[in-house]
Formats: sequence, structure tokens, C-alpha cells
Amino acid sequence: MITLTATANDIERALQDLHTLAANGEHNDARHAGEFLLALYEGDSYPLNLQDFANLCPTVMRQAMQLLTFLMITGTSLNKFISDEAMEAVRDNLSILRCQGFMAEKVSSFQRPEPPAPPPARLSSCR
Repeated sequence: MITLTATANDIERALQDLHTLAANGEHNDARHAGEFLLALYEGDSYPLNLQDFANLCPTVMRQAMQLLTFLMITGTSLNKFISDEAMEAVRDNLSILRCQGFMAEKVSSFQRPEPPAPPPARLSSCR
């Protein structure tokens, strides 16, 4: 059994640290923290893969668990504690970490150009 104890300051610090990591980080913990925050913020659009969540380092994992426990116990949503602009920074950084910014358009919408017309046939001048 896991027992988590956290004060209001711990929860505030956890949210601040997770957001800073998710919005500015450059490694896997930043990606996992970003996915976690987006899942808490907009779960329908950003589902959480629990296997990836398990890859967080122990300190970040504890903060994530404190935040999740607080939100579940109080029945509140992350939307009450973080702004749209702050979450947009997380989305932007997550896009960079996933290398999505390098694609000009979605691959599925890419249309191949029509092939060029074949060259005219050569006529043989031998008789």
C-alpha cells in the first residue's frame, strides 16, 4: 500500500515543478510530465499511457502522484489551477520533444504529384 502525504505547499510545488519541466525540459521526463499534465487537463484529447507514466524518475513520479491524489480526493480539475496559456507552452514543448514540428503537413494528407507525360516514341530511320 502506498501512503502519500502532502501539504498544500507540496501540491503547489509539485504543480509548479511539473509544469516547468513539461514546458521547458528537453528529455524523457519532460515528455512524460507533459503527457501527464495534458491528460489531467484534457483527458479526452490527450489520453495517458500508464506504461510511459511509469518511466518518470522517482522525484517527478512522487510529485505527479501527489498532484493526481489531490485532484482525485478533492474532485477538482486541473483546469482550476493552471491557465490555457501555461498548457499551450506544455503542448508546444511536447510537440518539439516528439519532433512533430518538423513536418509541414500531415503525411496522410500528402498528395503525390501527377507523373510527367512519357516522352514521344522514337521512330527508327533504318530500312
